[in-house]
Amino acid sequence: MTAVADYGRRSGSCWASNRTLAVGLGLHEKTVAAALRLVEGELVLAEHHSPTGTLSRRVKPVSEDELAVTISAAARNRLSGYRFKVYCAISVRSDLGQSASAAQLAQACGMTPEGARTTARDLVTEGWVTRDGSSGGAPKYVVHPVPLAGVAVQLGLFPQPQQSARPEAVPALDEVTEGWFCTGQMALFGEDAEWETPLDSAPATPLDRLPEAPLGSAPLTGHLQQAGVNRQLTVDGCLSRVAVTLVTRDAGAREGASGRAQSVVAAGGRSPLRGEQPKIAAVSRVTPSGTGGARTGRWLDAPVGSVFGLPQGLRVALAPAVGLWRRLERSGTREFIASQVMAELRRVSVWTGPAAAPAALALRLTRRLDRQGGPSRVTDPVGWFLSRGLPQGQVCARTSCDDGIRLDTGSLCDTCEMRLVDRRATRKVLVSEVLTLLPGAGYEERQAVIEEHLRDHARAHAERQVAARERAEAQRQRVEADRPAREAAAAAAEEARVAVPCADCGTERSAGLCGICWCHREARSAIAAAVSAMLTTVNLCDRDAVSALVREVRDGMRSAMLSARPARELAPDAHAIANSDMLAAKNRSADYRNHALVLLAGSPKAEQEAEQAADVRRRWAHRYASAADARQAVADAANEARWRTAMHLFTERLRQVKELRDRTRSATQQPAANRASRFTAALGTCAAAGRTA
Repeated sequence: MTAVADYGRRSGSCWASNRTLAVGLGLHEKTVAAALRLVEGELVLAEHHSPTGTLSRRVKPVSEDELAVTISAAARNRLSGYRFKVYCAISVRSDLGQSASAAQLAQACGMTPEGARTTARDLVTEGWVTRDGSSGGAPKYVVHPVPLAGVAVQLGLFPQPQQSARPEAVPALDEVTEGWFCTGQMALFGEDAEWETPLDSAPATPLDRLPEAPLGSAPLTGHLQQAGVNRQLTVDGCLSRVAVTLVTRDAGAREGASGRAQSVVAAGGRSPLRGEQPKIAAVSRVTPSGTGGARTGRWLDAPVGSVFGLPQGLRVALAPAVGLWRRLERSGTREFIASQVMAELRRVSVWTGPAAAPAALALRLTRRLDRQGGPSRVTDPVGWFLSRGLPQGQVCARTSCDDGIRLDTGSLCDTCEMRLVDRRATRKVLVSEVLTLLPGAGYEERQAVIEEHLRDHARAHAERQVAARERAEAQRQRVEADRPAREAAAAAAEEARVAVPCADCGTERSAGLCGICWCHREARSAIAAAVSAMLTTVNLCDRDAVSALVREVRDGMRSAMLSARPARELAPDAHAIANSDMLAAKNRSADYRNHALVLLAGSPKAEQEAEQAADVRRRWAHRYASAADARQAVADAANEARWRTAMHLFTERLRQVKELRDRTRSATQQPAANRASRFTAALGTCAAAGRTA
């Protein structure tokens, strides 16, 4: 996303292809395509196609309710740790037009105010931000996507705490730079620089603001982005003065402290023996919650090249490539490779499960090393891990295929087997055709003709594939061309659907039924369901009992709906009242249904079924360990039989009530002459149903 933002900073649109982005970021084109699929639509917007087929992308603007800014790729790659956090915090506050005091930056980044003040001062010195006045005693900043050109920011121009770790092979600053100008410094800030930078023009950095501490207690940088600059650099013949071991500003080291550091204490509390590689100090990292707590890097506590400090899953996965792991000398590189292995373990665990993922990844690394010819044939361990060892080798279209082996089952991929069988069958058919055409030809002539036929077949197959892709592209273009018509038709259909008035109240543009009438219908349905549920508990042939029960249920539903309505002081509208009535009716209907089930569960039929189930369970009393368990089993069986019988009776009687309702409704729609006869027939059916029940 930051690369797209950098490409589109002038014109607003990024026309770079996936390959261009991949080359600029040092990634694979498929990795860039997968990342763009994740961020497109949310962080990156793809507008339209260019004449060459390249998408025009742009970063989605930050909305008013979001607290976010877009950081350049240069800042993301060149700043790390607390420096990047402070830069982001200053960017957010600068975008909002607010000042950024040391206390505010410290609270946002999870660090001390002194460290935040020092880091902000370094960012100003290096040209990443510029002070633009102050507000209430706190400075205001202007943030730049890249360091300003022409600002003397090279570390070799003025004393720095990092120079405490300068090895003896690097000459002192005053021995080299006294009395002359280093024109190569300006090559860091832009091309064709015509001015020289005097050594005394750079501001001096005070050293007394840092407490004295031995060099051995200073943590080392563990970031991949910063690992590339932890060496002596030469710019146009001038030393960059960056030592091999770069000590961060918050390490607590100062100039001249290296002479007092006698030994580096190992993580276990013991001094390293002579000739033994000391353990690297763990890097302190701020927790994501920003509460100020810290955790220790797990992968940096072990000696260089050792796998014993890694988690169990990483040890199993990296066991075949332990020789390559030992060749990774930098702690930041080992941490980066370990994070890539963990990411690949998470992807593999989708198919194999978390427990079997390390073994599956170890088998993959074994196959890749055997194909390479052993670890000794690998010249670049980092590149081999990222490009050949860790990525999944999907041979066929099956997503679980890895070098012809299925990740989910561990067996050979049947799709790859079918492709192999198909190729062998094709070759067999072509060979048989050649033998039929050339029965008396020699071996060399026959082989030449066979190879020619195979090439023709492969060429024809490739042409068919190209034609299929062209047809698919033409179909896609036709679909894209027809999209406006389809969208217009869908919009017209939606407009026609919405334009239908309400069937009950006649409100315009209600899609056939407005919200108030829909709530009224749902409430009436809930009342009818409650009445039907309670009718399953009485004799349907008793007209007086049925009428009394119906009145009782309707009165109860009406009372529940009225009591649930919002108070008059709230001035509710018709929509709120209708919605309240619907919800109250549905809740009360569920209560009536449960009450009907309780009454049916206490009926003689249910009690009879419960007693029979209890008798069966009593005859099985010898199967239980104790008498208490047997009694509990008898009670559970009787209760289950009682409720199953209640559900059966409720279903059957509810069906009878529905049939009587349908017949009564059809009778009311007939003329008055036929209504009496149909009512008599309904009573006869009711009596028959009562006798059956």
